[in-house]
Amino acid sequence: MHRIEPCRFNARHVESVRAKADLMNMKANFPVTTRMPIYVLADGAQFPAEIAPLIAQAPAYRNVYEGMPEERAEDASLFLARIDDDPPEWMNRLDELDQKMPCISLIFSDASIDALATHFQQFLLADLSEGLTSLVRYFDPRNIAVCIELFGTEVSEQLIAPIYQWRYRGHSRHWQCTGGGARYADMLKTPVDIRLNQRQVDYLSAHSEPDQMLSSLIQRGFVDGSGFYVTRFENFIPRYRQVARWGLTAPQCRLRYCELSYQYGFAFDQHLHIRQALEARMRSGAELVECIDALPDYVWEELAAGR
Repeated sequence: MHRIEPCRFNARHVESVRAKADLMNMKANFPVTTRMPIYVLADGAQFPAEIAPLIAQAPAYRNVYEGMPEERAEDASLFLARIDDDPPEWMNRLDELDQKMPCISLIFSDASIDALATHFQQFLLADLSEGLTSLVRYFDPRNIAVCIELFGTEVSEQLIAPIYQWRYRGHSRHWQCTGGGARYADMLKTPVDIRLNQRQVDYLSAHSEPDQMLSSLIQRGFVDGSGFYVTRFENFIPRYRQVARWGLTAPQCRLRYCELSYQYGFAFDQHLHIRQALEARMRSGAELVECIDALPDYVWEELAAGR
C-alpha cells in the first residue's frame, strides 16, 4: 500500500498561490545536483478550449491517447508536457485552472517524455468482465489515490515505477504526494491487465459521485462554478452527507435534495413540514419528489423568507 501524504514545502501555501512559486518550492526539496525533470499531466476534458492551447506552448508535449480511439477527443485528450526550470506563464494558467477544477498533476521523473507518455497509456483501460472494457480516469487528480488503492499492489507499483514523485491537489488545498520507485527499466510499452470486479467498480462510482453531482449542480445553476473548487467541494460535502441521513438512494432524489439545500439553505430540512415529509418518505419508501411536491406553497414561501 502506498502512503499518500501532504507535500512539505519551505513556503506556506494559500489558495491564491501560483504554480511558479509551488514548483520553486518543490525544486528546493531536491538536491542541487538532481536536476529532476518535471512534467505536467493535464486532463484536457476539463477545459478543452484552454488546456490544449496552453500545452502547445510547452517545449515538448504528447497526447497520451495517441493511437487509441480516444485520440478522437482531440483538445479533450490527456496531455503530458515538460515544464522548464522556470515555470512559464502557460503553466501558471494551468495552475489557476486546476484550482478552479482539478485537471493537472505533476510528475517528477528522469524518463523521456515519449517513454513516459507510452507508459501512462498502458493503464487507461480496464476489464470490467463480460467483455466490457472501460477507460479508467486514474489521472484525474481527484482519483489518483483511490485508483492506486483499487489497482492493487502489483499494478500500482507498475504504474508509479518510473516516477520519483507524483504530486496533485484533487480535493485538497495543498499538494499531495505519492512516491514511485524511479525504476526506469520497468517502463511499459504494452497494456497492463487491469481487472475490476463489481465491488471495485461500485467503490470507484461512489467515490466519484460527489464530484459528478456537484458538476450537475453547477450546470443546472444551483452552484456558482467560479472560484476555487476545493471551497465549493467543502461546502457541498455536508449537504451530500445529509442525503445518506435521509436514506435517499435514487440518483434523482439525491440530486433533488441537494438542489433544495442550495436553493433554501443547508438547514431547510429542519423546517417542520419538510422534516415531517422526509420522515414520512423514509417510512413509506416513496420517491422524494412525491413527498416534496405535495407540500403547500406556503412552506416554500416561509423557507424563501428565512422562516
